[in-house]
Formats: sequence, C-alpha cells, structure tokens
Amino acid sequence: MSRLLKIGDLAKQTGLSIRTLHYYDEIGLLVPSHRTEADHRLYGDEDIIRLQQILSLRQLGFALKEIRACLENPEFSLPQVIDLHRARLQEQMAVSRSLFTQLSKLAQQLQSTQSIAVADLITTMETITMTQQYLTQEQHDLLEGRLNQDQQAELQQFLTQVRSYRAEGRDLNDPEVQQMAGQWRDGLLSLVGGDLQFYEALMRLYQQEGAEAASRGTLDGPTMEYILKAVAMLSMREELSVREELVGFALGRLAPETYAVLTQGQAAMRELQLNFLGTEGLLLGLLAVETSVAAQALGEQGVDFATAATLIRDWLANHTVPPADIPTEIPFTPRTVRILELVAKQVQRQGADQITPEHLLLGILQEGETGGGLAMHVLQTCDVDCDHLQQQLTL
Repeated sequence: MSRLLKIGDLAKQTGLSIRTLHYYDEIGLLVPSHRTEADHRLYGDEDIIRLQQILSLRQLGFALKEIRACLENPEFSLPQVIDLHRARLQEQMAVSRSLFTQLSKLAQQLQSTQSIAVADLITTMETITMTQQYLTQEQHDLLEGRLNQDQQAELQQFLTQVRSYRAEGRDLNDPEVQQMAGQWRDGLLSLVGGDLQFYEALMRLYQQEGAEAASRGTLDGPTMEYILKAVAMLSMREELSVREELVGFALGRLAPETYAVLTQGQAAMRELQLNFLGTEGLLLGLLAVETSVAAQALGEQGVDFATAATLIRDWLANHTVPPADIPTEIPFTPRTVRILELVAKQVQRQGADQITPEHLLLGILQEGETGGGLAMHVLQTCDVDCDHLQQQLTL
C-alpha cells in the first residue's frame, strides 16, 4: 500500500493552502479516501491524481462546479475538456457580442437624442463594460431580472434606513443594526440564488471598481463599508455563540481525570508566572496526571513533565515578559479554546459520554496540523512521532 499523506504534507508538496484543501473536501471536489479514527484527512495515490486533474482544469479556466462535473463523468476525456474549453470561449464571445450591441444602441441614441446628456451616456457605457468584465452574460441577465422595480424601491428604502443608522452613529452591536445586517446577508444570498461563483463575481466587481460605480450610483462607499462591518460583526457573534456552545459542551463532560489535567495545567501556568492556559498548560497537565493513557503514550516517546517544563520555561524566557498580576481563574487562550472545540466535535461524532485526557491530546495533535502552539513545539523538539501517537490514542 502506498504511503498516505496528511493534509499538511499535501499542502506543502502542491503549494495549495490547507484551507483550500478543506474547501475542496467540503464541496465534494476532493474528498480524501482515508481518515484516521480521530477524523484526520489522509490522501492516497488516487486522491493525488484527482488533485492533479483539478489543478490542470483550473488552469484552463474552468470553474470548480464545472471541474466536478467533468471528474464525476465516467466518460471524462481530453476531447471533452477541449469541448468544454471551446464552450467557455463561445460564452465569452457571446458576452462581447451583447456588449457590442448595447454600445451600438447607446451610440445611436447619442446621435439622435438631444435630451440625454453625453456624460450620462458615457457613464452608462463604462458601467456596462465594467460589469460585463466580471459577470457572465447569464449572471448579468439574472441580476437584471431579479432587481425589478419593486425590489429597487425596497432596496432604496433599506439603504435610507442604513444611512440613518450611520448618521446617528449607531453601534454595530445595536440590535436594529444587527437585524439590518441579517436582512442584507439574506437578501444577497437570495439575489445570487445560493451560487457561490455568482457571489464571488459580484464581490470582485464591488471590491475592484468601488461600491458607487458597481451599483450605478445606488450605493455609496461609506454606506457599503458600514453594512459590511455590521455583517462581519453579525457573523462574528454567531461564530462566538457556536464556539461557546462547543466549549460549554466540552467542559460539561470532563472525566474526573480530565478535570485533574486542567487543574494541574493551571497550577503549572501559575508556577511559570503566566496568566493564561495555553496549549503548553494542557500538555503539562496531561504529563502531570501520570495515570492516564495519554501521559503513558507520551512517556513511551521520551516526553515527561520535567523535560517539557524545562523546554517551555526556556522558550518563555526568550519570548515573553511575566505579567504583573495572575488572576485566580486563568483564562483559556484562543488556541486552547480551538482545541476544546475540536474535542467537543470529536466526542459528539463518537457519541462518547465523557472527555478523557486522550481526547485532549488528540485535540492538540489535530490543531497542530494547521500550525500548533507551544505544546507542538515541545513534541517536535522531543522528536515525537505524532502519527504513531495518534494511532496509539485511537486504538
């Protein structure tokens, strides 16, 4: 059997980001054929061959949806790729012909109609040209069709309200502003019909040309910026709510041994004169509770509490300044929160009743695939075989 690649290794070898590979998995374009019991992605030879096909088609200008259709077709072949590429060129030619027709009509109006300002016509021509640089003819037609007169009037009323909020200096957390942000997001999703490519094309249009030009004067830059900030705040609040639920789930299902790990980890952080519980605190807590399977597995690879504490102390001495005050309750760092989220999801998938120290260590290893904190630095310095460690913990 060929060697399986972890997502981090595949990302390094191909130059793709881990986030891109995650996205390909989410949309079903490149689903890894293997996973560990801890749900880590593993890619085999067939996956790598498929990825090469994806990258080749992407270079030809195909959209992800078209690539998936190609690869899922059992009769997929090189002639079919060429035909699809020709179809794409024909679509681009159709856009150009449509643009030529519209510009010709405007030119005739410019010659025959004295009541239309030349500057207005020139602006209209520039807008048409600009819009069709970003949108396909189909997307352009859908946009025009969905923004009928009633919707235009509703949009103007909505924007008037937004400008009023902005003029009043309403905080982005204001309930009415947050409601407005939800309406904008829902309306935008409805406008593009859930089509991610359509949404991306619109965003490129607005980002590169500016809100006022892209909307033909309907939406000014400051108002657009206010809306986007409100939507970002709404998304953040929703994300934090989900994260709080996951962390609450994790903390509510700690086995007694796991609770001892966190207690020992906090004590170790205080000993190191730190006012937070990071991944290094989790690791020291795991090593302090020597009876756990996690501590024994680490010990078999030469990692013990004294060794880890020395490495952590040396690193901290060169990178941090001890805080003036250490609270009674030491808060989790964002990376530790992320580990608890991963652990909660893992336990939910497994249907387990309690979170064990082994779950925490698996969480450290899983989070480490996308960078990792000081705990991963210690494991790497000690030459720990993380793949073997994962296998031990998931048996």
